[in-house]
Amino acid sequence: MKLSLLLIDPMSRPVAIAEIIVLLILCTLVGWLLASWLIYQRSKRLQADLRSIRKELDECQQKKSRVSLLSRRDVKVKKDNLKVIEGIGPKIEELLYKENIDTYADLAATDLSKLLDLLNKAGEGYQMHDPTSWPLQSRLAQDGEWEQLKKLQDQLIGGRQIT
Repeated sequence: MKLSLLLIDPMSRPVAIAEIIVLLILCTLVGWLLASWLIYQRSKRLQADLRSIRKELDECQQKKSRVSLLSRRDVKVKKDNLKVIEGIGPKIEELLYKENIDTYADLAATDLSKLLDLLNKAGEGYQMHDPTSWPLQSRLAQDGEWEQLKKLQDQLIGGRQIT
């Protein structure tokens, strides 16, 4: 009886099916291992590329910020005559220029709180000024709306609304 177990016919159908199943399992396992290894290697390359690109981006952003700072200092911006604005005289104009508020557009874009803070820091002689209308006046000057600016200024004294 033991002898009959050892004598399996290699050409029988069940043996051939078993051999095919074993080979398919082995091929699947080898394919899965190979695909996993390839994906891992590709992932490592992509991560290295991503680190390199991020480093390059950081360097570009640093260069950009340095260039914009340098260009702001090195390029002479044509300064507008800010004294056109009701309430701004030569001293306040200089104060604004020192803060890089050189044009009507700069003044129009400046927050009222920043203007008030600037005047307060400048001292007692500047604290009496009211910059509330300066951004509006600046927008009108920037847009070349001189007649509207004149009408608005006729209603102002020292930058303050007449009540």
